[in-house]
Order: sequence, then structure tokens, then C-alpha cells
Amino acid sequence: MGRTAAWYCPWVAAGAIRDAGIGLVSEPPSEAVVTLPSPIPGQAADVLPVTLGAGDAVGIEIAAIVRRGDSPAIVEFDDGPAGVGFVMWGDGLLTADRCVGSAPKSWHLPGGTTATGFTTELRLFNPFAELARVDVQALSEFGAEALPEFEGVAVAPGSWETLDLGIPLPLRDVLSVSVEARNGLVIPSLVVTGGGDEASWPGSGVDRLWEFPVSTVGGLEGFLTVSNPHETPTRVLVDVYGPEGAFEEAAAVDVEPLTSTRLVLAELGTGPMGVRVRADQTVGATVEARPPVPAEDTTPDPGEPGSPEEAPAPRGLAGTVGVRPSDRWLVPATGALEDAGVTIWILNASPTSVTVTVDPLGPGDPPPDKVVVEAGTVLGIAAIVDEDVEGYVVAASGPVSVAVSFVDERGVAFAAGIPVR
Repeated sequence: MGRTAAWYCPWVAAGAIRDAGIGLVSEPPSEAVVTLPSPIPGQAADVLPVTLGAGDAVGIEIAAIVRRGDSPAIVEFDDGPAGVGFVMWGDGLLTADRCVGSAPKSWHLPGGTTATGFTTELRLFNPFAELARVDVQALSEFGAEALPEFEGVAVAPGSWETLDLGIPLPLRDVLSVSVEARNGLVIPSLVVTGGGDEASWPGSGVDRLWEFPVSTVGGLEGFLTVSNPHETPTRVLVDVYGPEGAFEEAAAVDVEPLTSTRLVLAELGTGPMGVRVRADQTVGATVEARPPVPAEDTTPDPGEPGSPEEAPAPRGLAGTVGVRPSDRWLVPATGALEDAGVTIWILNASPTSVTVTVDPLGPGDPPPDKVVVEAGTVLGIAAIVDEDVEGYVVAASGPVSVAVSFVDERGVAFAAGIPVR
């Protein structure tokens, strides 16, 4: 995937209430072009050329190019491996993920919800010169959902549409979306909002194996959503991995035909947790993290004898897509937020330990960090967050999976790494 020449970022904006940064990483020297199509038909796109050296990473604030609200981005490289990610922030809002380096006709986007307090939107971005027309379908806990109003949705060249799934499908606890192109192509992203924060993740496909190096941080409660697009039940095995070891087959679930289901990961373990999903048919899968539901209050009133110190409640909303193991990864956009806590998560689900080199890239030249990730464990490594480092290359002696988390006072965000194949 990391060798792709063009990358697409559907959910990016810079305006009065939010800002965003995109991060570019390239292993060879490369000339890149960032293009932000205009929402006004016939108006020229805003374009920024970017030069990257060998083993280089660059961060760009969208507002430095244009500030006009929604600004989906296209990034093209003349050489690779290279990759792109984004981080977006506002007052009480933080979201991030990798951008997309492919354009298939079919997409799968699990993990939405329109339960009370949540909204789910589907962004459809058409960065190409041909009119796109797509059909949107959904699977919930109730089965396949009819969406006649989202059949044949037209997306003009160089434009985007945003569909509110809560209007036709309110009060769905678990909602997974598929997008099928009739003609032309789109790049979709799913956006979930709740509790003042926002999480977004790109479209992906379906597979029999998914790995998630991060599932929860900062006291949030982790969830795993699995969708079954088949007409027959699918058997799903869930393995979990902590810093000390693995609990394989921590859960076994039969997902009914044409439905989505959500598992509470806190029931399978505590603390930092990587997750592997194995299924006997192809499935879609995401992880999401939310504040835990408060327990019924049985403590004394503050100030009464025996009243405990009240810890601040964790806040934020995060989610990301699954990946497949690789021995080389690109991790862009780690320097987008100066004051954030940024952690690179490495999951080794194999039966042998691996040696991993974590190489920071950017204007400075910090030395790489070499670590051993033991068999069946997940390891978090604090990223350098300053103007000298804008991204990373992670190289391993065996297959691992990689993701990154961002945490600051605005919220929490997850982003999948970009495998180099």
C-alpha cells in the first residue's frame, strides 16, 4: 500500500471551528503536490508543491493553503514508498487517521452508531474527473437496512457529499455501511460524533484477518465492531494482546447473516490491548473507544466523611480500521499537534519475538530507536512531538502491525499505520 503514488483524504477541514494538518512521509526523495478542490463549481483548486528528501516527513496545516471549511485533499508523489495521514482538531474535538491510497468500486465501513447522543455521517469524496454514482447500504443489529434515498447518490467530479445516516436509520446501536459504485469512483469516510468529540476512519474492504494494535487509551472503554455481509453466519474468533502476553480465543462469536455486532473489549482484558480478529468468512471490522458509562452513584456526597477524591472522567471518542501484518510501516502526521501525547503501538501476534527499528523522520535527525517486541504482545512507544519530527518509519525483523494514538485536552484519536508491501 505504501508504494501508492496518489492519496486521498476525504475528512479534512480548516475554518472557524476546526483546523487540520496533513502529514506526508516518503522513503526516497520525492516531489509531491497537495491539491484541495474548491467546493465552488468551476473554481480552480488550491495547490501546494512539496519537496521531500530521502527518508523525510513533512507536516502541512490546511489553513496555510486555504481556510474555507471542508477541504478534502489529494496528495500525489512522483516516487515511493510514501504515505499520508491527517489530524483534525477544534474545541473539544480531535480526530485522525491515515488517508487512502486506493480507489476500489466497493467499500465497507463498520463501526457507526445512531444511538441516543451519537450521530454518524458518511463522507463521499470524488477526486476524479468522472461523475460518480454510488449505492449506499447498511447493516445494523436488526439486519440489512433499506436505504432507497441513498441509491444512486451522485457525486460530481472534484466534489463531495455528506450523508447523515441518522435521518433514515435513527437509534441503531451498531451500524455498518457499504458503498458500491455504479459508475465512477468515490473515496468514503465514516464520521461518528458524540459527547462533544468526533472519530473518523476511512473505508476499507472485508477480510478474514484483521489486527488492531490500539483499542483504548486514557481510561476509555474499547469496543470491537464486526459486520457480516454474507447470507450465512460467520464464526469470529477474537484474540487479545497486552504488554505481558496473549489471550488467544478470548471470545468466540457467531455473527448472524447480514448483521453487525459490537463486543465490549473490557470484558476480555484491561489496560493497553491489541486485538486480532479471525473469521471463517470475510468480515468488516473496526475498533472504537468511548468514555465508560458511569456506574450508579453510591458514594457519599463530596465533603462527607469517607468521601473519595473525585477523579476526572475520561473523555474522547476514537476509532480506526484494521490492518494486516507487514514488516515495514509508514506512520505520518505524528507532529501535527505540539502538545499531544502521541504513542506508536506495535502488535506482534506471531509466536516469535521481533526486533523493531522505529526511525523518526523530519527536519531534525534524531537517532532511530531499536526495541524487541516479544511474541504475543503489544508495545507502546512514545513518539517525539516537536518541530524536528513529523513522521516515522517502522521496520521489523518479522510481521507486525502498527497504529498510533493521539491524546490531549481536546480528545483522543487513533490512526492506522500504512504498510509498505
